Formats: sequence, structure tokens, C-alpha cells
Amino acid sequence: MIERQKKILQLLDTSGERLHRLLGRLTRREDVVSDLLQELFIRLWNSGAFDKAEDPFAYAYRAAINLAFEWRRKQKAMCKISQENCPAPKDNPSALGKMIQAEELEQVLNAASKLSDLARDVVVMRYIEQDSYEEIGRRLDKKPQYMRALSAKAMAQLREMLAKEKG
Repeated sequence: MIERQKKILQLLDTSGERLHRLLGRLTRREDVVSDLLQELFIRLWNSGAFDKAEDPFAYAYRAAINLAFEWRRKQKAMCKISQENCPAPKDNPSALGKMIQAEELEQVLNAASKLSDLARDVVVMRYIEQDSYEEIGRRLDKKPQYMRALSAKAMAQLREMLAKEKG
């Protein structure tokens, strides 16, 4: 247990800010990020697979992505039940262009939750976190060329899903 505790505390020190930022970008709700980050570290603490992970940050990063999309699915389900309790993003942009951009990002994130886990992770790492294909490949233990191809296919799927929503 002491070894796992050290590993988690080291991860929090070195990558806590980046994981916090990732959760903020994926949920677009600063008011829930701290709770999700806490949930992430609780899950890591309870995960036997975390101890075996070759790259603890990569494991935590994917777990954070999964946690954020799990939260988004729950929010969407709750909004379907009760339309009046659906919170808007906290951005409150002042210009119409920023409002449209925020709405479009919400649509893309909702569509991304329908992708396979690997495709969703690649899209998040490439287009939200701005990671290179080499970095993505290193973290996911795949070749950069495969990550590039998977990203292109995932983007095509997203475009198709978004076109169906509009049409």
C-alpha cells in the first residue's frame, strides 16, 4: 500500500494540474472538476491495474478521459429526465461568436462520447490536448502512423454524426 500511495502522490505532484485541465476541457464545468479529480484518484487508489501500469500518467490520463465522458453521459441522461435542471456551461461568453463556438464544442464532445474508447482517446489527445501523434502513440503503446489513421477515421465519424444531427 505504501508503494501505491507514493506512486499516486508523485502523479498528483507531477501531473495533477494537467489532469485537472483535461477534466475542465472535457466537462466544460469548472464547478465539477475538483470532484472528478478526487474521484479519479480514488479510482486509481482502488485499481490493481494502476500498480501494473508501465506509464502511470498514461493510465491516469485515459482514466480521466473515461471519467469525464462518464460524467457527460450521466448529465445528458439527467437532462432528458428533467429539462429544467440542465446547467449551461459556466463560460458565459460575451460575444455571439464565442457562444456559437461553445455550443459547437458541446456537440462535438457529445458526439465523441459515441466513438470507441481508443478513437475517443486519440481525438481528445490530438484535438483538445494538442498532443503530437508520436506522443499519443507513446502513451497508448501504438505506432504514430496508426494514431494518425485512427484520428482521421474518428474525425470522419464525428463529421458524419454531426451532419446527421443537423439534417
